[in-house]
Amino acid sequence: MRKILKTIIYIYFPPYLITYLLKIFDFIDITTELTIFLALFLNILNLFFALLFYNFSNNRSTQIFLLLNFGGMGVRIFFLLISFTISLILLEIDKYAFIFVFLIFYSVSIFFEIKHFNSKKDEKKVQ
Repeated sequence: MRKILKTIIYIYFPPYLITYLLKIFDFIDITTELTIFLALFLNILNLFFALLFYNFSNNRSTQIFLLLNFGGMGVRIFFLLISFTISLILLEIDKYAFIFVFLIFYSVSIFFEIKHFNSKKDEKKVQ
């Protein structure tokens, strides 16, 4: 679990820090800052639930594992779709920056999920 948190911090903390520093030095405005923070927050929340579902179903039966991971994937995609749409429609954010940052970090999150799941599978084979 410590390795997971370390990786999440390495992936998501630098963009927060860079965005914060850009805002302090007035390179970006508050709207862009909040846009980036919202996109990163949604991706962190998505990754958190993916890891939570995986860790909860790790040593369970195959049916529960598939239900929690594939069902959880459907729930997570639905949540992201709804929150993404609501954010674009109702919030006064930079829409292009939001879509760009969201898609980049969604791709990074998917890569990290696959890497994490495969490393756990490889650990089971060794044991």
